[in-house]
Amino acid sequence: MTLPPRAFFSLNEFSARWSCSHADVAGWSIVGHLSIVTGIAPVLCGLQPVAGMVAVNAADMMKMFRRDGPSDEECRVIRVRPEGSTEWLHITEPAGGIMVKRTDLLLMAVDMGKFADDPDHLRRPASPPGAAARFDWEGAYIMMFCRFNDSGIPATQVELITEVQDWFAQNSPTGEIPEESTTRKKIAPIWRALRETA
Repeated sequence: MTLPPRAFFSLNEFSARWSCSHADVAGWSIVGHLSIVTGIAPVLCGLQPVAGMVAVNAADMMKMFRRDGPSDEECRVIRVRPEGSTEWLHITEPAGGIMVKRTDLLLMAVDMGKFADDPDHLRRPASPPGAAARFDWEGAYIMMFCRFNDSGIPATQVELITEVQDWFAQNSPTGEIPEESTTRKKIAPIWRALRETA
């Protein structure tokens, strides 16, 4: 029997998939690219009972997503958004909200799919914590794989280097492109592997 697709992914799984930090995920959630969800026991929001899977607002939990210094492993959440709703509801019982651990936070698989399908995320992948990558090598590798699949392997390494340099010239937001020597170093191992298997 074939199992159904996964419904949720953890923050760690998402971060590993996109080589990004938890703080990046929180930021994307705040601006509407993703929904961070968790499961809760029954609470009251005014007179309305709420339970099960709910969205939580990353802006309320920023102490769990610090870029500098250690982040807290849990924090108190005072508002939630029930599944299928667009309204944030304030938790009135228990008074003061509920404690949520970072390991309890999940991302909807449907959101992860939409995120992966957005070409902007492929062109400008998030960088790991630390200095931002100067050049989008992941995007260049994707371009090369598509080129190999559609048109085969170039006749020479020089031709491949030229195509990669041209791709950077067309896709660099600043107009900067890597030095040819840098591109050659990046391309050489791929070229050797392709020639050995050709």
